[in-house]
Amino acid sequence: MDRKKIIFKNVSLGVVFKILNMGFIYLTIPFLLNYLGKSNYGIWVAIFSIVNVLFFVDAGIANGLKTKLTEAISNKNLKLAKEYISTASILIFFISICFFLIGYVFIHLFSLKSLLNVGDLISNDKLKSIFLIILIFIVSNFVLSLYKVFFYAIQKSSVVEFSLFLYRLLVFGLIFYALNNLESSILNVAYIYGLSNFFVSLVFSFVFFSKRKEILPSIKSFKKNRIKELMSLSIGFFVIQICMIVIFTTDNIIISNVLGPEEVTNYDIIFKLFQVIITFSTILLDPFWSLFTDAYQKKDFLWIKKTLKKLNKLFIIVCIATIVLILLTKDIVSIWIGKDFIVKESLPYLMGLFVLIRIYPLMYMYFLNSIGKIKLQMYLYIIGAVINIPISIFFVKYFNLGISGVILGTSVSIISMLILLPIQTHRILKRDLILNN
Repeated sequence: MDRKKIIFKNVSLGVVFKILNMGFIYLTIPFLLNYLGKSNYGIWVAIFSIVNVLFFVDAGIANGLKTKLTEAISNKNLKLAKEYISTASILIFFISICFFLIGYVFIHLFSLKSLLNVGDLISNDKLKSIFLIILIFIVSNFVLSLYKVFFYAIQKSSVVEFSLFLYRLLVFGLIFYALNNLESSILNVAYIYGLSNFFVSLVFSFVFFSKRKEILPSIKSFKKNRIKELMSLSIGFFVIQICMIVIFTTDNIIISNVLGPEEVTNYDIIFKLFQVIITFSTILLDPFWSLFTDAYQKKDFLWIKKTLKKLNKLFIIVCIATIVLILLTKDIVSIWIGKDFIVKESLPYLMGLFVLIRIYPLMYMYFLNSIGKIKLQMYLYIIGAVINIPISIFFVKYFNLGISGVILGTSVSIISMLILLPIQTHRILKRDLILNN
């Protein structure tokens, strides 16, 4: 395997597709704002933040599968690869049914209007319908969305970026159509996002297995003993993902509940602007998960060490890009959304701080995840999840920081990873280099 060629191909293609992808995301937002209005846009973002939790639920198994499947394919063991795929697919299918039932009960037991603090902007019955539609689409996509793991395992992360680009293109086209032809409705937006995601996942699942029929999942290839292998990593990943849900997806819910839906819009626009830096960083890092697994299996510890040094140098560019974006935030938003949109004074600075705290540990997370060393990361995420909501509300209410207090609370929740994950990585590599020599 020529790792340099794989990295270059995946990163270069990934960058092209991600630029197109991000372009359509940013083009879609003004159209969506015009279609829904500021308050309804805030409600949509808050709703999607709640139900979007389920997107992360299967990621525990998906990440466990990614590591195990990469190992099996790296060792050319297609029988084992088929067993992993079949076992994970069937397992996630039954999990999806369980989560649909839990979600259905949640929708009908809780007062969604009170949770989102929407007042008379929308009826509780309409809120229930929107939640249910999104829930159905997300759950039905659980197994199909595994196509991303399959392409990552064969070192084709650029294909995943291409699929996401097609999804965003489809969403943009349908939102544009809705703006010009349909009555303003959050329910229409739910259908647009749900159907687009389902269609793209179905197509790319077919593309993957049409060329790799020998590892097509089947009931016969389901193996109980593989559950333990997948879950030994997956339980840790599952805990991490649950904690990530609390840390990274509750911001909009907190803002809607404490400050109202319009403030969600003010926060979400700036968050999406800074998200571009995190997105490009993950494009660069995505190919390394499988490559780190492959290199570690082959005891190529020097390559891993050199690669991490290079990634550290690239982080300097991330810092510069973040500073530039902070300084240009108001001008960019004025052109992008319009001059009437008011940017809170402290928000760009605290959002930039969050971006740097979020990105730096990622290179170490990818390495540690790729070799299954996730216990420390799991504990740090648990601590972060416990303190995130109370500390965010504390900053909002008692320091009067408004929406800026929410992102500050999120930054405080994850800052320990900035120090401890690099230390753990260096200790592991130092030990393995000594043992290998």
